[in-house]
Amino acid sequence: SVKPDQGVVNSRGIIGITNSVSKNYATVLSILNEESKINVKLLKSHYFGSLDWNGDDYNILQLNDFPIQANVKVGDTIITGGKSTIFPEGVLVGTILDFNKENNTYRKIDIKLFNDMSAIGPVNVITSFDKDEVEDLQQGLYY
Repeated sequence: SVKPDQGVVNSRGIIGITNSVSKNYATVLSILNEESKINVKLLKSHYFGSLDWNGDDYNILQLNDFPIQANVKVGDTIITGGKSTIFPEGVLVGTILDFNKENNTYRKIDIKLFNDMSAIGPVNVITSFDKDEVEDLQQGLYY
């Protein structure tokens, strides 16, 4: 019952997204893939951005496109934003490790993952039962 584009998590947070599937196996696009972009938000507010990896440290990802109004602090918790059919809102991601402001904008926000991506263990695959309806709605197939 595993299909492409399903979220993969463990008890500590996000791992990746299913990519290719066969009858008995699946491959997962890790959040450590430079092509991966995950919608996330600040737990204490509704400000959201895009999480990706710059290829450096496997336990630190970067938060991009984050509004300056968010007023982030080191230690703030980041969770999935729920703006896609892959991850529901509220899956743990990590905490703000460091950030840099320049010209009234965030230039860099580093997120320390709750997961140790070198020791993942058992995972779960998330099924969105409304995925097809939501995607049809987004494509304008409903009026």
